[in-house]
Amino acid sequence: MIREVIKKRLETKIPELVGNVQDLPSVLQSLTGFGVIVTFGEEIRKNDWAGYRRIVKIWPYADLAAGGFSRVEELAEKIEAVLHEAVLDETTGSALRSDTASTHSTAPISDEAEASSMTSSEQAHMPISDRAFTCVYLGSADGDRIDAALGGMIRGLRFAVYRQPAGSAADPGQASAELHALAALTSALLGADWQIAVDRWPSAYARPCVLWRLVGSRKFTAKPSAYDVRRTYAAHVLGRTAAEEREALSALAERLSTAQRLGPPAPGRRAAAIADVVADLEADGFLKGQLRLDVLERIGLPGEQPGSGEAPPVLIGRVGLKQAD
Repeated sequence: MIREVIKKRLETKIPELVGNVQDLPSVLQSLTGFGVIVTFGEEIRKNDWAGYRRIVKIWPYADLAAGGFSRVEELAEKIEAVLHEAVLDETTGSALRSDTASTHSTAPISDEAEASSMTSSEQAHMPISDRAFTCVYLGSADGDRIDAALGGMIRGLRFAVYRQPAGSAADPGQASAELHALAALTSALLGADWQIAVDRWPSAYARPCVLWRLVGSRKFTAKPSAYDVRRTYAAHVLGRTAAEEREALSALAERLSTAQRLGPPAPGRRAAAIADVVADLEADGFLKGQLRLDVLERIGLPGEQPGSGEAPPVLIGRVGLKQAD
């Protein structure tokens, strides 16, 4: 299905490719004119929040009569523009993004007909769907070359396709109270235009959007009667433009740095204090997240029962849990 959606996307957005997008030809088949070949590479599980990554290679080609390398260059630019950072619906091949410009490219890659229509009441928790995937341009797979078997000039373009595993939409899991508090605070700060997700990227999302997830947790002994838990959260911020992304990151870092506490993580627990906020504008927004913060919670140990005669329990000094990027 992914292959067919990509082929349909290319023919829909690049009219000159209608009828000229195909799978890998047979050994005895030679190609004339110009067109595009779509091939699949390996697929691996990337991480919990992005899902699986499949490498897709797209090969624009042209013979001398069709323009040679000049036509290949022209096709390569158009292919990158219509696929890079596009979120594609598996049922229609249409883009689900509400932006009009890529964060890393000045070429428009979507139109009003493909814009998301999610309302402000829905944006605080984006719906999980397994019927869409994200394309990211990774660069050229090979240099320009003349392919004798195909009969023309060719260039390989590498794309990463990120998708959630089949069936994951049915069981998204329960996010913690702190994640919901961070999502609500982010929504109130950035406004109704921004969609907020927790734990993992939904398959279908539209820019501008933010994902909050738990990165890790550490436990420290504070005193014999209490211990501290430090939890680290990451925010992935995707804007419609690089400027919008930077402004949102700056606003979040400033607001969260001045916030004193989040709500209690569970009934009967104290509210956790925000300890550190760090923003990295060079980090990958989709895979790693550009903003991280720590929350610090002090938890009292249950009191010893008098007269029990039992020895006090051994205290664990430090426990760490980290989710790899």
